[in-house]
Amino acid sequence: MYEVGRAGAFVSRQMWRHRTVGSLYAAAAVALAVAAAGCFLGLLVFDASVPRVLAAIAGVAALVGCGYAWIRATRVLRQARRSAIGARSEREVRAAVRHTGSIAAAYGLVLGNRGGDCDTVVFTRGGGAAAIEVKTGHGQVSADNGTMRVGARVLHGDPVRQAANQARRLSRKMGGRTVLAVVCVPGMRNRPFTAANGVWVCSAKDLKGVLDRAPRVFRAAEEAQETMRNLWEATPA
Repeated sequence: MYEVGRAGAFVSRQMWRHRTVGSLYAAAAVALAVAAAGCFLGLLVFDASVPRVLAAIAGVAALVGCGYAWIRATRVLRQARRSAIGARSEREVRAAVRHTGSIAAAYGLVLGNRGGDCDTVVFTRGGGAAAIEVKTGHGQVSADNGTMRVGARVLHGDPVRQAANQARRLSRKMGGRTVLAVVCVPGMRNRPFTAANGVWVCSAKDLKGVLDRAPRVFRAAEEAQETMRNLWEATPA
């Protein structure tokens, strides 16, 4: 199979960015905590009222800053953990794609100026094309009225519409050829199903069967691989 890109590259970059920012906030929180302790210690040292007042003000300010920095650190590091889980899900889907016998696959293909990248684009063994959006979660999956639930958790945004939009962008890039839109939740426990707009929702283990439903749009494997190569070369760096 011809492959380009790296599965989970975008969310991996997000993870490292969040980890860096979170570490900086945590370091700032520690530094401010030390500064606050020093200021409050000054209250015991200074005899004059003015230095004591200034030390108290500085200590309170440092303590407030410490609390803010710590809250920001925990939030950003939580985002880093979510990004790490997302990257792992995309790698699971890559492994599933490699077992489908597909002709070509691209990971992180940018299809337009809006909407970010498409997690996975696949040209199937039957000569079809699919745009796959990967979401994280475990349990029963449902999609109704723009809301997708995995177990008891509601996913951010509208994954079904996101997949449909990416499929439409890919179709335009390919001169109007039919593209199957898929949302893959690796840990999904129920059977694959189609949402109201025709987008397929499935687990990683059911991905092969869903991809086989993609209508044939390529006459030969060489044509599909050349199309993928051209799409990848045209994607912004």
